[in-house]
Amino acid sequence: MCKIISKYSKTGNLKYISHLDVLRFIQRAVKRAGINARYSEGFNPHMKTSFGFPLSLGTESIGEYFELELNENINPEEFAERMNAVMPKEMQILKAGYTEEPQSLMARCAYAEYIIGIESEKLNIDALNERLAEMLEEGIVFIRQKKNKKNRIVTKEINTKDYIKFLKADKNDGNKATIQAVFLTTETGSMRVDEFLQIVSERAFPVDYHTIMKVDALDKDMKPIL
Repeated sequence: MCKIISKYSKTGNLKYISHLDVLRFIQRAVKRAGINARYSEGFNPHMKTSFGFPLSLGTESIGEYFELELNENINPEEFAERMNAVMPKEMQILKAGYTEEPQSLMARCAYAEYIIGIESEKLNIDALNERLAEMLEEGIVFIRQKKNKKNRIVTKEINTKDYIKFLKADKNDGNKATIQAVFLTTETGSMRVDEFLQIVSERAFPVDYHTIMKVDALDKDMKPIL
């Protein structure tokens, strides 16, 4: 009996499937791979899996995590090989290892690291870095709206400095730039990349096109989970 933690990718068209669908997808892959997973007891037993902080729909990632309890001892490399054999290329196990962490995986995911590519006909790297510094230091307040359980619109003021740990922009060729970002992931919420890009468009210059890649999930010491 052992517990495996895996780092996996979610790219291509699979970036459009929900967090709940990913959970089901992984569990089906475990069954197809013939891995002897551990199940809970009771009237409605379920596979003992846990996942990291949910990824925003439409975002690609090479830094997603899940844990799985097994009724067998299996080498992490063999586990990854067997899983990858039944999973599509857009979702592959990149790394696996044993874990005995008592804290939940989601609780350990304190930060999310991103690489954001932007294009703009009005790109101004100095103006961009000024806005990034403002977001980190003084903070920029913006309004977040969402529906509650009663289907009513709830409005909340968010300050960027409360949810952003690191930002840095570098100019590429032409009208392109790359932004390195580390956002906090907390039980009360986190900074969404679409909100971040909206602030850039409003406070610096319009973003004509963007790409988002989540690179990794980091613990409270800003180290990769695995």
